[in-house]
Amino acid sequence: MPRALTTELGRDSKAALLFNFARLGIRDKFYDLRQSFGFGRPDRAVLDHLGVPDSAIAKEATQWAAAIQPDFVQYHGLRSFAFGVALADYHNVRFDREVLHIASILHDISLASSEHDGPGSFEVEAAGCAHRWLGQQGYDPEKADIIHEAMALHSAVCHTGPRDPEGLLLHLGAGVDVVGMQVMNIHADVRGKILRDYPRTGFVRDFGKLVADQADRKPQCHIAGLVGVGFAKALASNRLDRA
Repeated sequence: MPRALTTELGRDSKAALLFNFARLGIRDKFYDLRQSFGFGRPDRAVLDHLGVPDSAIAKEATQWAAAIQPDFVQYHGLRSFAFGVALADYHNVRFDREVLHIASILHDISLASSEHDGPGSFEVEAAGCAHRWLGQQGYDPEKADIIHEAMALHSAVCHTGPRDPEGLLLHLGAGVDVVGMQVMNIHADVRGKILRDYPRTGFVRDFGKLVADQADRKPQCHIAGLVGVGFAKALASNRLDRA
């Protein structure tokens, strides 16, 4: 039976967003507290496993993304992948590296490129573009569906349904890079390497502009709801930039 794909992602209510951000904030405080007592600290050994896949399709996806999005978005995708890999190690999540990489490097193509945007929420627009492109490359349809859903739901903090491992890791990896979610669960040496390899130069300013533009042009889109509850402030106060 074909998998039902997400084709619409509307604006969540302010109450639902505030509740879920409060919940996530409490969770992160718990991680901080537990680690202050020496429990659950991240391992730096994941440093040896951060490399991107060297498959042909992974390289093609990276090249396509680089051709249609600016460097600060390209680096955001690469950091999201690396942070996702690190959190997979921390939470002992098994996943497909190629699938996670493709979803990570492509997840913001409709935010960054007007040519690949459309009337809907950019997350779903990007997922659709990526799904069609993967079909043109003859990619495995089941894996293409996983990538679609990972991309479509990567910013959906109110999503209560199940996620594929790759969808969970993109959600968490992008969350680290954008608002610092679970940053304490990535070893400082690992964070340092990722930020040296893929610098955040201008990211807060330039990414914030793209998000604000989406919210202004599409007031009922998904990201507009996040902007309405303080996305810009959360982006600017990311702990990554204070480390």
